[in-house]
Amino acid sequence: MRQHLLALAALALSALPACERPAEAPAPPRRPLYYDGATSISSRILPLALPAFERRTGVLVKVERSGGGKGLKAMFAGQADVAGLSRALTPEERDRKPVVAIIGYDALGIWVSEQNPVRALTRAQLKDLFTGKITNWKQLGGQDRPVAVFTEQLLSERATLAAFRQLALDGAAYGPIRELPDPADCLAAVAAEPGGITPATPAYAAPGVRAVTIDGVAPDPQHIRSSTYLLTRPLLLVTRQPPLGALRAFVDFMVSPEGQALVAQAGFVAAR
Repeated sequence: MRQHLLALAALALSALPACERPAEAPAPPRRPLYYDGATSISSRILPLALPAFERRTGVLVKVERSGGGKGLKAMFAGQADVAGLSRALTPEERDRKPVVAIIGYDALGIWVSEQNPVRALTRAQLKDLFTGKITNWKQLGGQDRPVAVFTEQLLSERATLAAFRQLALDGAAYGPIRELPDPADCLAAVAAEPGGITPATPAYAAPGVRAVTIDGVAPDPQHIRSSTYLLTRPLLLVTRQPPLGALRAFVDFMVSPEGQALVAQAGFVAAR
């Protein structure tokens, strides 16, 4: 009797006009992934990578550009799924046992005006320039012109600032500097200021500036990949735990041949 009633119910539903049949529930939309962190990744790599990833998977990625330090804090606090970092993790950060994927390598080029005849610096001279011990380019064999140091805003907690202080200044404090919002702004200022100098990734290279060598080594891809250039740093994606689902798909895409080609296209050195 029960089977007979079920059969009658099924027959009645099939006889309903299409407009009267119960609508199928739409599939719930996929939750976007949230990235926060290094602007070198978010402003250069992700604009190339995300359209390809989203076409392949249908997963949207929302991007915040808070900087590496703030992005990492947001990730640990559960406010972002993945953080981008353009420096190595500190011992304290490693103690929190995050999961790290290296997606490429970068370097901090030291950029001066094309009008500046100084083409090479030692590590000691670089430190003295940014800590304020060297104040005029004539102290380095250049023209009699004051040194004008430009950096991103110190309170931004961007990884570039932390990496530069660690690698070039041995943790020492900056001397007199002019703070600007973005690396592109710093490079534009150096192009307009013959005595200017700033650290920035080669991906931001612009007309009117050129990179000097440090201890005789230029920030070329082969020197970056081998870490023979002093100011080399990794580009990282960091998660709280082993990524699953859409997050795993995103990390896998970034280390895939297609993702690595886009890292290189953005002006960085691919990790693979």
